[in-house]
Amino acid sequence: MMASQIPSLVMDTSAEGLLHKNDPALKKYEAFRRQFGREQVIIIGLKPEEVFDLKFLSRLKDFHHALEEQVPHVAEITSLVNAEYMYGRDDELIVEELLERLPEDEPGMQELRDRVINNPLYRDTVISESGSFTVIVIKPVLFSSASKDENLPLSEKEKAELVESINTICKRFRSKDFPVYLSGDVAVEEVLRKMTMDTMIRFTALTLLVIIIVFAILFRRISGVILPLIVVNCALYSTLGLMALFNTPVTLNSTVLPSFLLAVGIGDSVHILAVYFQHLRQQGDKKAAIAFAMGHSGLAVVMTSLTTAAGLLSFVNSGIAPVANLGIFAAVGVLMALVFSLVTLPALLAVTPVRKKNPKSDISTRSGLDMFLAGIGDFATTHPWKIVFFSLIIFIGSLFMALQLKFSHNSLNYLREDVPVRVATDLIDKEMKGSFNIEIVLDTNREHGLYEPDAMKEIETVQLLAEEMMVADRPVGRALAVTDIVKDINQVLNDGKPSGYRIPDNRELIAQELLLYEVGGGDNLDKIMDRKYRKTRITVRAPWVDAVAYDRTLAELANKLKTVFDGQTTVSVTGLASIIVRTLSAIIRSMGESYLIAGVIITLLMILLIGNVRIGLCSMAPNFLPIVLGLALMKLTGIPLDYSTIMVGGIAIGLAVDDTVHFLHNFRRYYNQCGDAGVAVRQTLLTTGRAMLFTTIILACGFFILLLAELKSTNNFGIITGFTITMALFADFLLAPAMMVLLTGKKKT
Repeated sequence: MMASQIPSLVMDTSAEGLLHKNDPALKKYEAFRRQFGREQVIIIGLKPEEVFDLKFLSRLKDFHHALEEQVPHVAEITSLVNAEYMYGRDDELIVEELLERLPEDEPGMQELRDRVINNPLYRDTVISESGSFTVIVIKPVLFSSASKDENLPLSEKEKAELVESINTICKRFRSKDFPVYLSGDVAVEEVLRKMTMDTMIRFTALTLLVIIIVFAILFRRISGVILPLIVVNCALYSTLGLMALFNTPVTLNSTVLPSFLLAVGIGDSVHILAVYFQHLRQQGDKKAAIAFAMGHSGLAVVMTSLTTAAGLLSFVNSGIAPVANLGIFAAVGVLMALVFSLVTLPALLAVTPVRKKNPKSDISTRSGLDMFLAGIGDFATTHPWKIVFFSLIIFIGSLFMALQLKFSHNSLNYLREDVPVRVATDLIDKEMKGSFNIEIVLDTNREHGLYEPDAMKEIETVQLLAEEMMVADRPVGRALAVTDIVKDINQVLNDGKPSGYRIPDNRELIAQELLLYEVGGGDNLDKIMDRKYRKTRITVRAPWVDAVAYDRTLAELANKLKTVFDGQTTVSVTGLASIIVRTLSAIIRSMGESYLIAGVIITLLMILLIGNVRIGLCSMAPNFLPIVLGLALMKLTGIPLDYSTIMVGGIAIGLAVDDTVHFLHNFRRYYNQCGDAGVAVRQTLLTTGRAMLFTTIILACGFFILLLAELKSTNNFGIITGFTITMALFADFLLAPAMMVLLTGKKKT
């Protein structure tokens, strides 16, 4: 029933999709878009041998018109072809397209070149400062045309149609003499969306393959492979169906959800089936074997599921919406896997014919594995102080490295360096000094306030301050505002004299010039001002760099803006840059909160399970050590704490504690029987140790498979989580037994 909802699942890889709907930064951004339209764009870069060449410009016009005619969901396309060109004729101001008529000879081409290069309105907006690189900027519509709801945003399907149609036209026009580079935040989002979907499908299949192979080796029975797959897939599809039912989109984080749920959910089946088949082989009574397996492993399976869910639920309060959603639905998936394992699996075992096998053919009787596990247990119990001492040294060294980790947020870095959209973005950043925008909104708080010369001069001051900014030691591009149009109009009306390129000192003259502009055919004012001439925007072209750099830059800009205005005009900073900065701060806060919440909740559950505060607290050492080791590995390999890796700690501690729960649950049982910690450790590892080993193999493989993904963020998450889980097994095989020996020893007779 729940799986039937899966076809309605949607995807969201947008920057604004990272924040909760009620986030103040997102609300400000959405208000800006309602006022001025969509800020995010697709940028097509063109780097011919010579821009001002008749053959190139003719092809550019054809390319531009093909985009206008064939690309759906477009609000506006701007390039050299239709950039506004203003000139005076008699007492009129004429506004027409720059390339309405192509030059017919070399002098005409030179005149066009001089006109473009010397006009500030064109520089770093449609052509580079050097004049060797030009762009076409495509602005999508803000709202969907497929819905009766006029306020419904453009859907992911419509964005995909938009980008796909642009790609098709680009391929048709691209040649050696007409090189085309496709970039822009909308294009990057679409590439990430495709890779996300591909990653989910391919790695779900690969994880299933790993599970089949491991279970075939472990149980050597068809039922031992098929039944757990039925159980875990029921949990997976139910979870995905619930996501669709609650309109929760698939995001970059969600790429790991299917692999995660398959690997985690299968662990419950391993512990139940390992005991079930062992008891069945020894006693031959299927019903008794089911009852014994549930009695032996049921409580531990419940506790491991609760601790894993607790680790995941630590993300619920995250300021990053996809992280919070993943925490909720991954936890729900884990608990669903628990329910299916405790209810459906025993029922399936009861109705499935199972042939009693020769004990010699069962993998669980092989002495090699027994000797390995017993040897580890004996080593841990005979050298407990050495193991604890070296573990402490490793913990301190790893913690030192972990504390040096850097925070980061840059979705472009999720793509490999040779991915075309990343190559194009880097090139456009270099040539045009930026590929996305910082938006500054000014409100004069009075109708027609923008007619005032003082207001115009304040805007001009803000432009100059913005253009002085550096982001990660890279300069920003042009800061475009209504002042550029006013100064250009004023120069045209003053016979093109350079001295005329200024803001008039007369309020009525500014109003007249803006009216002449609109009457003459200009149509850009409504994109940068409101109808009451009260509010306006300043758009700053900026390079695509890490949010850490923008955090400092925007803070400096905000401080400078406070010195510009007299108090009547209010100013705010928004745009994609402000969204990614807000996301960075949410990442930093989320990490501290989620790690603390997960640690506290899981520690309390361990104390409750064990029934002893001292042992419960000490039992967390084998769980915290792998987390710190994983963070240290991130430092050694240069992996930052970002949108994807921020989840590693909360997820890993929830998974790492699973083996500890199974170990301590069975250790306590054997210790109460024999009163000797060394014997109890050996017995625990010879029984539960096998299931611990194979569940870790499945989990680790499920995450290490992600190294094959195209997204670097998924690679990073896979390697760190897989490594942490592997280290957790070693900690439970060595450190946990050593600590139990030191804490319990032998019972007094």
